Amino acid sequence: MQLKPEQLHSRLQKNLLPAYLVAGDEPFQLGECVDLIRQQARAQGYEDRQVFNVADRFDWNELRHETQSMGLFGGKKLLELRLGEKRPDKEGSAIICQVLENPADDILLLISASKLDRRRDMGSKWVSAVDAAGATIDIWPISADRLPQWINQRLKHRNLRSDDDAIALLTELSEGNLLACAQEIDKLALLFPDQSIGVNEVQQSVGDCSRYSLFDLTDALATDPARALRILDGLRSEGTDEMPILWALSREARMFEALVSGHGSSLRLPTQKYAQAERHAIRLGLPAIGSALALAARIDQTIKGMRRGDPRSGNTALALRLAGAPLAPVFEHM
Repeated sequence: MQLKPEQLHSRLQKNLLPAYLVAGDEPFQLGECVDLIRQQARAQGYEDRQVFNVADRFDWNELRHETQSMGLFGGKKLLELRLGEKRPDKEGSAIICQVLENPADDILLLISASKLDRRRDMGSKWVSAVDAAGATIDIWPISADRLPQWINQRLKHRNLRSDDDAIALLTELSEGNLLACAQEIDKLALLFPDQSIGVNEVQQSVGDCSRYSLFDLTDALATDPARALRILDGLRSEGTDEMPILWALSREARMFEALVSGHGSSLRLPTQKYAQAERHAIRLGLPAIGSALALAARIDQTIKGMRRGDPRSGNTALALRLAGAPLAPVFEHM
């Protein structure tokens, strides 16, 4: 049986299979899948756990012996076989096949491995034996276009509801780091249990409930450039990173672009804010807004290490441009 990582939790609630193979090169997902299986095994009475780390001279008879010996106090046993980059030799493959040909009720075999090679592994007897008796979970990295969906599913799993903007901000903040993203979602679940999560809640979580918010910053751009800079300094003094600041400023720039280009009807804004933002966007003009968006793209590359520069100075220049304030010479060519 083939399972996707997101299917594993619900499948484990039905019943435990005799064997699982979890394989892939994305460590966070692999670790979570293995942990889920361990937890369910423990809940179903698999008290005795034996771990085998396969090395160059691994004695496969150790695995055979454990499958034939009685578990702790006669109970059930979880046998973990950690292959890493290694693969069972002829003897190891035969032992795995033998164990799974008539799987014992009190033995659960959990195999973890690096990414399966289609030519080397997929047609091998030991993989086929696991597929026949249990399940194979193939782990693939989460692509950038799938990350928002992954975040949304994880939020729902933690009984949190969210809007698209909050998910977009979490996507930007995580930069593809699933562990960091999962930790931030766990933090949100602690701060706002069973609630609806928006950009403000994400910002509060990231900034530890700071005095200023990103909304304060973007609202001030169209009305009070000096206050916008004071808020920017305040956010930084409270520990806000440059990435969420860039995200908020870029979002505002895209909103101004939509308003000037005649696509403002797609924006969900309160009437007063819409009128205020539209007037400011027209004052800025499309060339200035386009220049701001180009600067935002360069700052993003700098933060991600793809370009030299100072993100802090870049975000300051971006805020000034979006506020329509004259730029000092040092900021003109950022």
